[in-house]
Amino acid sequence: MHLSLLKLARSTVHLEHKAQKCLKVAVIGPPNVGKSLLTNKLVKAGVAAVSSQMDTTQKNQIAVHTEGSSQLVFVDSPGTVGIRHAREIVRSPDSRILSDPEHAVEQADHILVVHDATIPTDYILHRVLHMLHRYRQIPSSLILNKIDQVKQRSDLLALTRILCNGVVGGKSVIVKRHSGGQLARLCGKMRKESREIPLHSAEEKEQDEQWQEKYKELLQRPTHKCSWGETKQLFANIKGWSNFQDVFFVSALTGEGIDVLRDHLHQLGLQKEHLFKQEILTTKKPVIICQDAIRAEFLNRIPSYIAYALKITVTEWDMEGEVLQIVAEVECKKDRIARIVIGEHGLTITAVAKEVNESLQNLLAQQLFVRILVKVEGKLFDILRYNARRNISKKPIGI
Repeated sequence: MHLSLLKLARSTVHLEHKAQKCLKVAVIGPPNVGKSLLTNKLVKAGVAAVSSQMDTTQKNQIAVHTEGSSQLVFVDSPGTVGIRHAREIVRSPDSRILSDPEHAVEQADHILVVHDATIPTDYILHRVLHMLHRYRQIPSSLILNKIDQVKQRSDLLALTRILCNGVVGGKSVIVKRHSGGQLARLCGKMRKESREIPLHSAEEKEQDEQWQEKYKELLQRPTHKCSWGETKQLFANIKGWSNFQDVFFVSALTGEGIDVLRDHLHQLGLQKEHLFKQEILTTKKPVIICQDAIRAEFLNRIPSYIAYALKITVTEWDMEGEVLQIVAEVECKKDRIARIVIGEHGLTITAVAKEVNESLQNLLAQQLFVRILVKVEGKLFDILRYNARRNISKKPIGI
C-alpha cells in the first residue's frame, strides 16, 4: 500500500494532455550527512526517519514529488559503510545497508552525492567514488549540505574545487547567486574575465600499470563486494570527481537552497510516464514509517547500540471516532535495557512518544495518539516492580 498524503493541499489539476516527465534520483553519501532530511525537504514531507546518529536509514526508501506533469522519484539510501561497521554497529553483516546504495545508483537517471560541508575532510569517500566510477554514464550532482553551520561561506568554494577537481559540466566553474544574494549553486560555465583554475585531479595524472590493473579489477565488482581497504587504497590519491554536472549549496535543516535544487531536478526530467500517481508521496507503509520514527527518536536519546537492537512493532492501528489510535511495542532483551528505554521517571519514552505523535500527525494530516509499550521476553515491563527489586537488593545486610 502506497502512502497518499496531503492530497487536498496539493494541486489536483490533471495534465494528461501534456507529455509527462519523470526523473529517478539516487541520494547517496557517507553516513550522517543529511540524506534523509534532504529527501524530506525535497518532497515537502517527513517520510524518512531522521536522527542525530548514523545508520538511521538501513535500507532504500522511495519518496516522490509530483508537480504538474513532472515527477521526481527519490531513492534515499543508507550511508556507505563497510562490512565491519555493519557487523559491529548495526550487527547485520548481510544487511541491505551494504548493498542498497549501489542498487539505488544502478536504477537512477541522476545521482545526488551529498557531502557534509562542516566536516574537516576535503575528499569524496572512496566508497562513493567507486560507485561513481562504476556508473560514470549516469549524470550526477554534488550537494554540499549543512551550509547553515559554515561561518565562512567563501571556504565552500575552495572545498568545492577540490571535490569536483575544479571542473563542473566539463568546464571551469562559476558561482550563481539567487535573489537573496546567498550562495545557491555552482555551474559549469567559463567566466570570460576569470583565469582558469590551476587545479589538476589525480585522475588526470598517469597511474602506473599496477594501479590500472587493480582499477579494472575492482570496477568489475559491486562496491559492497569490495573490502573497505581495497577501495580506500585504490582511491587514496584521488579526492574528487570531475564529472559532476552541477554543485548545489543547501541546508536541509533550514531549507536554504532546497527550492533551487528541486526546480533544477524537475528541469532535468526525462520524457517518460510517471512511476506513481500524483498523490503518492512514498511506497513505505504508514506502519513502517511509525516504527522507523520511533527508532530514530530512541537513537536521539539512548546509546545507539541499544536503539539498533530494539525490536519495534506496531500492534494496533485503529480509528476511534476521528482519532487514529496507534500502539507500538518495544521488545527488550533484558530488564536493564527496558529501564534505559523508559528512562528516569518515564521521561525518555514520554519524549519519544510525543515527538513521534507530532511528526506523524503532521505527515498524515490526521489527529492521532501514539502509545508505546515496553516488553521483556514477551511480557510487559513493570518499572515499579523492577525498581522495588533493585531497592531491596541494595539494602545493607542486617537491616
